[in-house]
Amino acid sequence: MINPQNKNEALALISDIARSFDITLDEIGAYLNKNPAPEKVSKWLPRILGYLGATFVFGGLALFIGMQWDDLSSPARVIITYGPGLIAFILGIITLNDERFIRASTPLFLKSAILQPTGMFVYLHEYADGNDGQLAALLVFGLVAIQFLVTFCFYRRTSLLFFGYLFWNSAVGILMDRAGVSGEILGIGLGLSIMIVAWAMDRTPHRAIAPFWYFIGSIGLLWSIFDVVEHTALDMSYLAVATGMMFLSVRMQSRTLLIVSTGALLGYLGYFTDEYFKDVIGWPIALMVMGGMLIGISYWAVKMSRKIKTA
Repeated sequence: MINPQNKNEALALISDIARSFDITLDEIGAYLNKNPAPEKVSKWLPRILGYLGATFVFGGLALFIGMQWDDLSSPARVIITYGPGLIAFILGIITLNDERFIRASTPLFLKSAILQPTGMFVYLHEYADGNDGQLAALLVFGLVAIQFLVTFCFYRRTSLLFFGYLFWNSAVGILMDRAGVSGEILGIGLGLSIMIVAWAMDRTPHRAIAPFWYFIGSIGLLWSIFDVVEHTALDMSYLAVATGMMFLSVRMQSRTLLIVSTGALLGYLGYFTDEYFKDVIGWPIALMVMGGMLIGISYWAVKMSRKIKTA
């Protein structure tokens, strides 16, 4: 056994060597104490200081721009907003090519995701004719989404995927609104698509951002469905939708989805009792029944959460 592959094999190899050279445990312990392993440097402190320093730099830049804005020419306004964002994006790509600085890429891409759209809006405001803010937002968000997603195809960094998909959904939402799609249909379609993509992300190395998109997609979907069925003969169907979403959360092994669907179900029960039982004599009884249902739902949600944990 020359190259141990796990801890047990390594211990077996150490044991064989100790027997071969008649080495005792006391001698091993004395040698380890004589040559202690170097202390691990705390990893969280440099990271916090790095984020804090980046925050100060970003805040100082924002204050400087605000103080000098009225005295700047149009080209200077574009350069001072878009330029740092573009530089941050380039530096973020450079850090991805060096393992020593790869963690610095996320704050750089965050800075870029804020400053580049800002600079593009400033450019359109200074040089473009017309007053169509929605078209300007569609153009800006679409271009930035393409930039981040294309870069993600080469570097496979989670932060690139997150910002790219964020701008992509913003552009798609604006495009659907310009096409005359109603708010409810837009919310259902976009929310459902976000949940599907989040489910796909959850099965990749980029699963860290899946809970965020589960949260956004499920809220948009459930809220839009409620807007469709509210004050109609189909409002009872929302109970089945929220309950089905709870079962779906177990299948998808998502606690985020479970929390959102549980909140939606509790909110619907409050709406239902207020809508149909508030002005009747049985209102106090309805409140007690609702309280019992809430207790039962909370117990059920905890039980389902445990299933997700053990799945």
